[in-house]
Amino acid sequence: MKKIFNIPLNRKNTWSTKWDLYKNKDIIPLWVADMDFKSPDVVEKAFKKRIEHGGYGYTDIPQELNEEIVHLYKKNNWLIQDDWIVWLPGLETVIHQIYNLIMDTQSVIVPRPIYPPFLNAAKHSNKKIIFHDLERVDGRLVYNFDKLSQEAEDNSWLMFINPHNPGGTIFSKDELEDLAKIISKKNMYVLSDEIHSDFILSSLDQHIHIATIEGMADRVITINSLSKTFNIAGLNCAFCIIPNQLMRKKFKNILKGHTPSPSIFGLIATLACLKEGSEWKNDLLEYLNINKEFLLNEFSSRKDIEIIEPKGTYLLWFKVLNAKTEKLQEHFEKFGVGLSDGKDFGKAGWMRLNFGTNLELLTQAAPRIHKALDDLV
Repeated sequence: MKKIFNIPLNRKNTWSTKWDLYKNKDIIPLWVADMDFKSPDVVEKAFKKRIEHGGYGYTDIPQELNEEIVHLYKKNNWLIQDDWIVWLPGLETVIHQIYNLIMDTQSVIVPRPIYPPFLNAAKHSNKKIIFHDLERVDGRLVYNFDKLSQEAEDNSWLMFINPHNPGGTIFSKDELEDLAKIISKKNMYVLSDEIHSDFILSSLDQHIHIATIEGMADRVITINSLSKTFNIAGLNCAFCIIPNQLMRKKFKNILKGHTPSPSIFGLIATLACLKEGSEWKNDLLEYLNINKEFLLNEFSSRKDIEIIEPKGTYLLWFKVLNAKTEKLQEHFEKFGVGLSDGKDFGKAGWMRLNFGTNLELLTQAAPRIHKALDDLV
């Protein structure tokens, strides 16, 4: 099955956000976190069954889907209840709506770098925002817990991503326990984005839900989706897990009236992938590791960039050292490669490369990236 990932998927002229940005330009798009692989056949099979039926009316969440989510988390050592699950059309909905749940007296801690919607939501809120800059330690982006303990205010919220986007850090149990101590001491709450939790690239690493750490469950809203894993982001289907009954009730009330349900095809695809997508996912992880190793072998010897090796995403985060321009995204585009600018993640001078594509495209992009870097110093 792995050979399917080597088959280029032509996404031009298919309304692809990733590819249409550079329509009619000789620029290889390696920016937004959207893969260039055909979704598993089980999705198409499930769609055909529904299309043959022909009904696309108002749709309730099937109990079978909740049961599959419960089973999924049980396999990862978290026993959740199906009534904790709240279904949504996308994770950005939660990121923005969470600010309606946060009281005006509560501050929000936003680590940097971070997935841009977290920064955008903070920017447009009336809440006090406290930025915490992650530090590079032994090739990983991590929290400075001493600084965080000083920065955090009582009763505040932490925006948390694990595995981290864009840095790819998978936080260890010890790190999560250290973080939990601060959260408990300061009576804090957490929005935990775990959408990349399927992308554990090494069997030596393990993703641990922060809500499973002692004392954390009632303090955490966990958000997730299968959209990244199975390349179905356009189907608008996500969910959050809220063990705290009062918090869950408040959040559901906030969503009423202006947040739609997931699409019927999003629900169908999610259920199909949960039930029959594991083999495809395992093959995908093997292929992504090949891509990652190619990039590390290609660029690690360069002295003009600093690479953070991703452990839990298909995203390569790197810093351009001593660049002669601040307009890095435009510079790389000039040499035919479209990357994500670190400024959007709160860290100028950094770039993010999406290697969730076929290896042939990466081999075409590599010399362009080398030329772009050579021209920066």
